[in-house]
Amino acid sequence: MHPTKSFHQLIGHPPSLALQVHLAPQANEDSVVRFDAVVVENKSLEKTISKMDAATWFSTGDKGRCSYRGGPKAKVQFYSWELVPGQTFRLDVPTGTRARAVFGFADYFTPGIHRISLLTTGKQAVEMTAKGVHVLSQPPIINPALPVAKEDSDVCPDDPSPSSQN
Repeated sequence: MHPTKSFHQLIGHPPSLALQVHLAPQANEDSVVRFDAVVVENKSLEKTISKMDAATWFSTGDKGRCSYRGGPKAKVQFYSWELVPGQTFRLDVPTGTRARAVFGFADYFTPGIHRISLLTTGKQAVEMTAKGVHVLSQPPIINPALPVAKEDSDVCPDDPSPSSQN
């Protein structure tokens, strides 16, 4: 037994991060917020992504999130959701054993960095307000009755559409 492995890892569950995300009713001018959790395994990519703002991450250009899409062997994986203000969700982020860093990006209408640093495993609470996104300092007690937000799998132009996956 490896002393740093959690009980869940010991019984075969891969490391993950459980996020409790609360969106205030006035978040993003009371509009849906796109949120990405970005899992980074590479030191140089960690440095690059840690300096990005959300506008760059969500851009459609060659520096945006779709340029990091690379399949299961990629050094960056990202998971996307569209979240509704005035609600609280649970987001489950598979982080794997080689995660160096996890970042969250919230796509707000207002200018700002809208990037947060997250844990690589465990539980964390995130709040989205009218002014932006931030991590809460106290660990959450994740309510199992919270709705689990459905991941958005069609975020890049070359992603297969749901109808082509049948």
